[in-house]
Amino acid sequence: MASLLSTLSKAVSKGEVKSRAKRSAKWFQDKLKGLKGEAQNRFSSTNPDKFYREAPNKIAPLGLKRRAELGDLFCYYYDPKYKKTLPYYDRFPLIMLIGADQDTFLGCNFHYLNPRFRAILLDKLTAKIGKGVPNWSKLSKIREIAPTVKRYRFDHIQKKVVQIKEDEKELAIFLPLERFKKSSKSIVWSDSKGRF
Repeated sequence: MASLLSTLSKAVSKGEVKSRAKRSAKWFQDKLKGLKGEAQNRFSSTNPDKFYREAPNKIAPLGLKRRAELGDLFCYYYDPKYKKTLPYYDRFPLIMLIGADQDTFLGCNFHYLNPRFRAILLDKLTAKIGKGVPNWSKLSKIREIAPTVKRYRFDHIQKKVVQIKEDEKELAIFLPLERFKKSSKSIVWSDSKGRF
């Protein structure tokens, strides 16, 4: 299976971006049609409230602490402890879990990258992790990862956590569910690009 990055690169080099974009949109619509009921409704939404409400597989924050495996994808409502000192933050992070301790966990928040770089990062993470456990010494070599790594507190998760199924990851990373506070997504994405 061709990676998201290689498909995108071929389209750009051949000048097929517009036709690829149309095919991409059609593929996405077809993919949505192939989903059943709740999943179709959830992935057709660009509203975090609707996405969250219709997600069938929510777990409590403490469940995340006990049951989550490194490399899993999650989204949730979050209220940062130090939000007053942060230049900006995402209220609805979409993270890949890469580490955890007693009170906090480390995640790659895909929302800090524009959709193109999200695809690149997911491809690289998938290649580095494979079926194994994320290893920070390997992951830190991925240049796009730097602006996405954030530390979160379990006790600042609001509501339950939505776990993204393995076969839904490629769809989930493209959903425009980011909810940045104190800045626009274009500024956040520009700042992130400047870090790699």
